[in-house]
This record gives sequence, C-alpha cells and structure tokens, in this order.
Amino acid sequence: MSNAGIDWTLVQLLVQKDWFFMRKPLAVYLALGAFGLFLMSAGSEGTFYAGSVLLLTLLISLGIHLVMATVIEERTHQTLAFVMSLPISPREYTTAKILANLTIFAIPWLILMTGSLAILGFGLEGAGLGLIPFAAVILMEIFVAYCFVLAVGLISESQGWTIAAIVTTNLLFQGVLYGVSHMEDMASTMKGSQTVWNATSIGLLGIEFALIAILVGATFHFQGRKTDFI
Repeated sequence: MSNAGIDWTLVQLLVQKDWFFMRKPLAVYLALGAFGLFLMSAGSEGTFYAGSVLLLTLLISLGIHLVMATVIEERTHQTLAFVMSLPISPREYTTAKILANLTIFAIPWLILMTGSLAILGFGLEGAGLGLIPFAAVILMEIFVAYCFVLAVGLISESQGWTIAAIVTTNLLFQGVLYGVSHMEDMASTMKGSQTVWNATSIGLLGIEFALIAILVGATFHFQGRKTDFI
C-alpha cells in the first residue's frame, strides 16, 4: 500500500488493539490517581505532599508503561507479526501508534491534571491558588517528556535507546522542577493567595506546547519515511 493515503479503518483497528491491551493497567492508574487526589485534598501538608508525589509518579510511570507495552514489546515479544500481516503502510502504523498512545495517555493526564488544579483552586481554602501556574507547567513538562520517549521508541525501535530516553527525561524532570520553582517570577507567587499568570508561566507553557508539536511532527516525519517494519 502506498504511503500517499491512509486507510483509517486499519488505523482504527490498531488503535482499538492498543486500547484493549491497556484497558486494565489504565484502570489501575486511574484508581491510584483518584487516591492521590484524595490525599492532596485531605487537609494536611503531609498528605498533600504524598498525594502530589504519587500523582507525578503515576503519570511518569504511565508514559513509560505505554511506550514499552505498545511499541517496544511488539518487537521483543514478536507481536509485530500481526501488524505485518495487514496491508498497512509505515505512515498508517505511525498514525495509529501516535493516536493510540496520545489518547491513552492524555485522558488520565487530563483527568488528574484537572483534579489537581481543582484541588489547588477550590479544595485548600485558597492556600493553593498561587501554585496553579507552577503545577500546570510541571504537569505539562511530563507530557513533553512522554512525547519525547514515544518519539525515541517509535523512531529507533530500540529498547536501549528508549531506556536511555526514559533516564534522560527523568533526570531532566528533576532539573525542571528545581529550575522552575526557583525562577523569580514563579517563586514570588507560588505561596500567594492568588493565581498569577505572568510572562514566565505563560511563556513556559507556550514552549512546552511547541515542543509537543515538534516531537509529534518529527515522529511522523522520520517514522513515515520508513519503507517497512523490518
């Protein structure tokens, strides 16, 4: 089949396959995420911290789990033979993988992000309002990191390179967490009783959105140039 067109029926089939295999782990992540939100809203500083750490850990783990299960293990466990038996092009395969991964990750990410920001805005008697821009930037960084790991996994099809990407993004996350929290414009408003969207927070979010678009576009470009799945 030519790369010029996309058979959306085949794409839908592959997306549904990944959703089917990830449905149970996804339910577990969502249940643990709900527990994390409960801890955040429990009222004490200790439970808030524990819930925040749990939510960040869950989102990072979900991204790793997704890429390893839906991309890398298709080769290591030889299940890519199912895909190769279909009249599908690299572009269709790439489209299906990106759509499946982004939707599977984005739904719990949006739910947990919305829940976290709602707790900061309404559940802590105003004490968390100043943290909303910081939380939005950090949660968006997790999405950027996930897109990077997905891009490396799809393009390289290598477990080693994917693990290297995971290690790199986790180390960078710690640096981003520290760096953003110590930016003067962010640090000066984080403990305030009002949500302040200044040039720094808006600019950081804009950069993160741009990085997501670049990573997804680069994945389509490089993966779509392949002529087969071997």
